[in-house]
Amino acid sequence: MTQIQISAKQASLRDKLKSLMEKKSLKPAEIARITGRSEGTISELLRDKKTFSDKLLNVIYDSLSDYMGEDELVYTRQMNKMWNVATSGKKMGDMRLVVGNTGVGKSIVFKKFAEENESCYYVKIDRKEMTWNRFLLQVATEMSVKLDRKRIRFSTSYLMDKIIAMVEEKADSNPLIIVDESEVARNSFFKDMKNLRTATEGLLGIVIVGITGVMNRIGKISGLECRTYENNGVFNYKWYPTRENNNIYTTFARRISVFRIDNISTDDIIEFCASKGITNINVQKLAANRWWNYDEADKSVKRAERMGIDLSRITPEEFELL
Repeated sequence: MTQIQISAKQASLRDKLKSLMEKKSLKPAEIARITGRSEGTISELLRDKKTFSDKLLNVIYDSLSDYMGEDELVYTRQMNKMWNVATSGKKMGDMRLVVGNTGVGKSIVFKKFAEENESCYYVKIDRKEMTWNRFLLQVATEMSVKLDRKRIRFSTSYLMDKIIAMVEEKADSNPLIIVDESEVARNSFFKDMKNLRTATEGLLGIVIVGITGVMNRIGKISGLECRTYENNGVFNYKWYPTRENNNIYTTFARRISVFRIDNISTDDIIEFCASKGITNINVQKLAANRWWNYDEADKSVKRAERMGIDLSRITPEEFELL
């Protein structure tokens, strides 16, 4: 049988994929769902059964970038604020909501924070069908909780008890759970999150991350409105009642501090360009007009690198090709 000769890039992606699957306990079918490829394609990649074009390898890698955790952190003002919110939240052990529009770098920053800090666990809600039981299982997996594998399934109460025990064990290191893409979660998720917070009172910090609409959604279901007020030049957010009677979500909302991440400005994009070595003023102006978020900017930079373009010498004509 003729042996398939694969490129160094394909071998690298294969190895990273195997490592990711082992670390996150993912199956080929789940990788296929995340990447939008067939399960057969993923199997061929893992077993070196076929050679893949660089273009397809790049598409698969980009689909998995949120899970790989290899994004280079750019120190923007948005990143600094999010990092500070996570740092203080871990120290205080309270419950926080961080909202911002798509592309300000929320997932990259909070995932990196979890990787670099002890007893910090990043969980992403990636589908509406995720139940509270499945969420707890994902949290337990991230926390490396030892589960009884003889069980056919893990009940919610069993998972809660195991997580609480792990939180108590890690109490001295200020454990923190970061829940990303909360806009996908069901409304009941927020009530359950309050119960988790209550069960681990003072021991577990929780940071819920999502798009700006999450703040409005929580306000609507809890009968509250999050209003802005200024204190010494700093804008803060506070909940105010919009109706007389409380409900099961009101307590959750009142116990969560809200932090909103600013949108990206022209100056932010220019600073991003400089951090990537793009110094051509005309290119920076083009970037400021075209890039409206860091995600788009980062993808363009990666395309340039794949095309062999030297970012320190990139021309407006080359930039138009990205």
